[in-house]
Amino acid sequence: MRFLAPILVLLAVLALWDLGWWLGFGVPPLSPFALREALRRDDPPTVIDVRTPAEYDFFHIRGAVNLPYPVSLAELAAVSPDPTKPVVVVCMTGHRSPPVARQLQKGGYTDVRNLTWGMLAWKLTGGDTESGK
Repeated sequence: MRFLAPILVLLAVLALWDLGWWLGFGVPPLSPFALREALRRDDPPTVIDVRTPAEYDFFHIRGAVNLPYPVSLAELAAVSPDPTKPVVVVCMTGHRSPPVARQLQKGGYTDVRNLTWGMLAWKLTGGDTESGK
């Protein structure tokens, strides 16, 4: 029982973080389940992973492009040149990716999402990954 309280507090903080970015800055979250569905479509979103190269090499979503945080709008546009195409920004826990998603929005991208709780949630919910470059 004494372990339940800290876990609930952590979950509440993580939920408030996503909610704050969504309501305060217009960066909508995308659940790992919704991302899995989107990746199965004929025209999947571009997944931009802003973790370090070492984190990315350890494991990443198949097809994700690694652009370590901080990243310029020019670098982002080079991997996703169409500002109307869906983009999902990913980091390890969902704390580096929201500012990058907001940067894309400010740069004219119209369909940008942040992976809720990042690669941690992706792995914990059974998301497939690959290692290496």
